[in-house]
Amino acid sequence: MAMMAASVSVSTAQVNNPFPWDFPQDFKITADPGQWVLSCYTFYPLALKENKKVDEETLIFYSTTMTQVGPQKSIVGGDAEIPNALIIPLDKNAKAKKGDILLTWWQGGSGLQRAIVKDDSNPAEPKVDFLDLSYDDKRPEFSFAIKYGDKQLEPGSFTVLEDGKWMSGAQVAVRDGGNWLCTTLINMTDDKVIVLKWGDHVGAYKKADCRLVPFKEKLKKGDAVWAEWVGKYRSGYKVEKVDMKIGRVWVEKDGDVEVKSIAEVTKVLE
Repeated sequence: MAMMAASVSVSTAQVNNPFPWDFPQDFKITADPGQWVLSCYTFYPLALKENKKVDEETLIFYSTTMTQVGPQKSIVGGDAEIPNALIIPLDKNAKAKKGDILLTWWQGGSGLQRAIVKDDSNPAEPKVDFLDLSYDDKRPEFSFAIKYGDKQLEPGSFTVLEDGKWMSGAQVAVRDGGNWLCTTLINMTDDKVIVLKWGDHVGAYKKADCRLVPFKEKLKKGDAVWAEWVGKYRSGYKVEKVDMKIGRVWVEKDGDVEVKSIAEVTKVLE
């Protein structure tokens, strides 16, 4: 279980906009008291208390539990009031099978993670490797993904992600000027998305400017692909190797080989 930080009361003398994103504030969520959720329930209240611009702040999504659901804001973690748009309820009855991609958190660490199922002997408590942790097969002692791999998840602590479906935890490429941003989908409406970007910054965009990036795209050695670099998808890479069992792709550009997660490599932006 991720470490639970104390909540922070919000100043009544708020100067900066507490919800500056172009996304509906009356976004509805469904969750029962005690159900696991992911939310920036520590960083967001702290930014408000310090009158900072929340869309420029680091907003890490930690695990906590639902206390009370409201029409625009809900109470999580006992007493932290958070906009519904910044809360992701996890499936309390989820069961996984080998090869599934899950939305969860780094259990044993902290923060939102996608993970790939390695062992489904207990479908409600699968063993996984975390995809959003760094992977380095040449220096495994420095690789968080290897060091903290083969982790058994708690029941009710994950949601099974479906390729090709717009849902919280999906991988989304967002057109922003001349760039494709590499993001994780937080929540969505018919025409808007709110996403987690590089550096755990939150942004909102038109859904029409986004593309879903498949987790299980058919990639093979020699394919020309786009790959993540400093929060953006960059072209000019070639696939060197794919290992779907651990959800990793080796890509080469300008003579350098890097290991990426399957969320960070795609052909859909061609």
